[in-house]
Amino acid sequence: MNVYWKQIVKLFFPLLGARIGLFLLSAVDTVMLGYASAEHVALQSIGDTPVSLVLLIVDGLLQGTFFTTTHAFGRKDYIGVGQSFREALKYGAWLSLLAIPCFCFLPMVVSVLGYTAEQSEAAANIIRILSLGIPFSVMFFVCTFFLNGIKQIWVVTAFVFGANFINIGLDWVLINGMFGFPRLLSVGAAIATCVVRGVMGCGLLAYILCCSDFKKFRFFERTKKQDLAKEQKKFGYGATANILSHEIGIAFCLFFVANIEMMSASAYTLVYRFYVLANVLGCCFALAGSILSGKYVKENNETLSVIYKTTLRVNAFVMCLVGLGCFFGAEKLAYWMTSDIGLAKITVPLIRVISLAMFLRATNSVQIILLRNSSFLLWPSLLYGGCFALLMPAVCVWWGSLFGVYGVVWALILANICATMMLQVVLVRKKVI
Repeated sequence: MNVYWKQIVKLFFPLLGARIGLFLLSAVDTVMLGYASAEHVALQSIGDTPVSLVLLIVDGLLQGTFFTTTHAFGRKDYIGVGQSFREALKYGAWLSLLAIPCFCFLPMVVSVLGYTAEQSEAAANIIRILSLGIPFSVMFFVCTFFLNGIKQIWVVTAFVFGANFINIGLDWVLINGMFGFPRLLSVGAAIATCVVRGVMGCGLLAYILCCSDFKKFRFFERTKKQDLAKEQKKFGYGATANILSHEIGIAFCLFFVANIEMMSASAYTLVYRFYVLANVLGCCFALAGSILSGKYVKENNETLSVIYKTTLRVNAFVMCLVGLGCFFGAEKLAYWMTSDIGLAKITVPLIRVISLAMFLRATNSVQIILLRNSSFLLWPSLLYGGCFALLMPAVCVWWGSLFGVYGVVWALILANICATMMLQVVLVRKKVI
């Protein structure tokens, strides 16, 4: 193992810390609502899902900020770094306008889903409140990608964990109705989420604009690099295509399993959390490798190849350990995740099967981001997403009808195997590794 693995691991941990912090923000809402009202847990999920999908798209579209910032910072092109941030803010301002149709039209969606009038109104109120936080989320995405690109990763992690403390306090007060506030339940959780997103977005923006160390970036100085905005959007389109096509295939899995049996759908939902964890780990390793290799991009440099190989190897080593831990600890994990003995018995073998998919998913995440970073390729993202959007439904129907939920999970593994092999061929042909 060469010298770069230490630097990759050093960058990996703060990236992982920030991702875990963001996960905890939503987990705290769910747990506190679970103690206050079981029904409002579902209402929160119903209201949050459409807004989260919009934010997922926005997150993908803005990912180009990270790559253009990383490349400019690696080459010590500080003017380019400043322009990258400025162009991202402009693009983000336009994307923030998505809050208007979300506020006006998304609440109408829940009214046609067959819920009671009270449930529909509660979910609609949650959507309206969360829609108001979309501009703050956009601001947070832009600032996060920028700070990661200039290796100021711990700043984001610190803000996210600080926001968790604020979120816990607001949830406790607004959900339960403390200190004279009304008991708002899921609406209170939505208000807390909106406030916290405002704190994170505005706080990070203020930090960037006010930090004296960043004056060298000349954020408000006009430059003539007109192609940078197009480059950012090109990266963003690839990321969005990848995210959406993958989610389409995954959503089909859940709907198909739910049609087989609701208990199987619950088991699939539990094991899917491990699959998401693998994606988080893979993305963190890929971002770490991209940050480290920023100054070598656009150059035919052997160092770039060494960094990418190291990233893939470190990711493989860690994911082997994680996968083995899930495989041999499946029983303990299942009974930790649910108190229902019947559900746990179904979940145990699924965790063992999903441990293989975890390794493949993390590897895919690294391959895609490295290709996007080095060769500016959109089509590998479409290739990967196509495996899920096209292959998954067909295999789910075939294997799922024969083996139930186990067939669906094995279909997930098959799609990842196909994607891994195809992406590896691209990496080799493009001489990335």
